[in-house]
Amino acid sequence: MIDTHCHILPNCDDGPKTSEGSIRMAQAAVRQGIHTIIATPHHATRKYNNASSKIIRAVRLLNAKLKKQGIPLTVLPGQEFRLTEAYRTDYRKGRIQTLAGTSYLLVELPSRLVPDYFMDFLAYMNRHHTHIIIAHPERNFEIIKQPAMLQHWLTHGVLLQVTTQSLVGYFGKKIQETAKWICKKQWAHLIASDAHDPDQRKFYIREGSKIVVECSGATYLSQLHANAAHLIRGRRS
Repeated sequence: MIDTHCHILPNCDDGPKTSEGSIRMAQAAVRQGIHTIIATPHHATRKYNNASSKIIRAVRLLNAKLKKQGIPLTVLPGQEFRLTEAYRTDYRKGRIQTLAGTSYLLVELPSRLVPDYFMDFLAYMNRHHTHIIIAHPERNFEIIKQPAMLQHWLTHGVLLQVTTQSLVGYFGKKIQETAKWICKKQWAHLIASDAHDPDQRKFYIREGSKIVVECSGATYLSQLHANAAHLIRGRRS
């Protein structure tokens, strides 16, 4: 499996603080059947800034450590870009890191609302040939209240990524129900872990995959996995 959202890089955000912690996460990922991870450290939040150049260096170093220890996992560069009004500046200054160097950018919305400039952001990124994937839409309070609003976004080419942590109920019942609803509608294009450590905010890949099958069947789960493979090749999901 390919995990398209994971905080595995050391000392970048609220993921592991050391390379040893990253190695433990890598070992846990392999046990879950993951062979490729897109590292997505937080960027443009109040606490964390991880521009593209920093991420690429960190990925290179981690892959070297994994190879040295014989861990069969490949890490690719990505980013969880927190949407703020400064998105134009981040783009112009080259701070944005797309997933695996493709045209897909993983975007985190503010937790309580959808910014009124969201559609302007989409238009701007579209002009720059960048496709938007919304990270864990099920955790946004406005979407929880009105999940049907996602259908309008889908018509504008937005992709949705649901996380296994949400599906298993890690963030509570309302978020879990919203994640399941999105999967039942088959609106999610990707399923990912959003793992931060191997013990608490862990991968939950097997548990989350089982819930997807319960919601929409094994064929849909297979399509989600295929979409991840298409993504890292730069193809439209």
